[in-house]
Amino acid sequence: MNFDAEKLYSLLPAIYRVRDDDVAAQLGLLLTFEEENELQQLLALGASADAAQSQRRQELSNKKLRSGGPLKALLSIIAEQAAVLEENLDQLYDDLFIETCAEWVVPYIGDLVGARNLFAFSGGSFSQRAYVANTMAYRRRKGTAAVLEQLARDVTGWSASVVEYFQLLATTQYVNHSRPENLSVASIRHRTFSGLYEGFSAADSTSADAAQWNALEYSDTPFDKLAHTGEVRRIASRRGRYNIPNLGIFLYRLRSFPLTQAPAFRLDDRRYLFDPLGRDTALFNQPVIETDINQLAEPINVPLPIGRSVLDRYFDSYYGVDPDGAVKSLLLNVNGNDVLPPGGSAVPASPPELTTSDLVVCNLSDLKDAGGNVIGWAH
Repeated sequence: MNFDAEKLYSLLPAIYRVRDDDVAAQLGLLLTFEEENELQQLLALGASADAAQSQRRQELSNKKLRSGGPLKALLSIIAEQAAVLEENLDQLYDDLFIETCAEWVVPYIGDLVGARNLFAFSGGSFSQRAYVANTMAYRRRKGTAAVLEQLARDVTGWSASVVEYFQLLATTQYVNHSRPENLSVASIRHRTFSGLYEGFSAADSTSADAAQWNALEYSDTPFDKLAHTGEVRRIASRRGRYNIPNLGIFLYRLRSFPLTQAPAFRLDDRRYLFDPLGRDTALFNQPVIETDINQLAEPINVPLPIGRSVLDRYFDSYYGVDPDGAVKSLLLNVNGNDVLPPGGSAVPASPPELTTSDLVVCNLSDLKDAGGNVIGWAH
């Protein structure tokens, strides 16, 4: 309930309000008859009033709001204190929940649920609210890679991915726990950018050898799926990763920041660069938020540079607009029109010149001779 001064004053018997107005009139605390008429005239002007008239109207309105006798002044003080108490009661209710509590309450709620190793950092720009909120979920799933990944993300605020290296060892597999995707020998055939594989037809593009392009693309990254021989060096030295007891936690300190309405940089008659300054920089993925704590991060969930092979194969995952209208990692705009699939959700101002069927992912880098001189471009 809102206990403002006007509401409290209106609850008083009329006799007390009349007497209070008489005292205010004797003391000159009310608007005069002329000021009241002036205020009504200024209010009638509405939006057509100039700056001076608007300022005068505000002054008279504030004076009328403050006008009253000693009794109304006393109730104004009481109303201010009631508002303070009301705000305090609302905050006390909010402090019962980790999502809405004040920052100083987070360690106390953490103590109630047994969240250990909480530290208070004075002037720190991060919060341990997510760590406390997910404590129960951590415990129910403790010992799993998924909870370690979520814990690293909640504590640091960075995207994270966890790798269990024993799954990447080239070993004789136990028949009751087979991993068909873990092949001890990988095919080195790589997918070409035209949509086919070298040595395969389009009909063979789903074969095991053809599918190895994905593993080759992410080789020596947190998403490496190739089998490795066992290493006996210590993992603490950033070597010896591939061993039975080893676990890797990767944090992505580089963020992906969107750049909208950025003009392309003209490189020559046929080529453009995304960077407005003409730098040959990588395009990073806009991470898709994981919806379940049990889900391990995939390349689409972390800010990674987008490779040509990945963009070609998973074009719809990186290019375009989400159903809710949010732009994915890439979106081209030509002459004021977004390049979208035919019949897309967005309605351009004029018929578009291009659609996504006109977009092809390929290598347009410089072609150089033996002396290092640029003689063309590689397509």
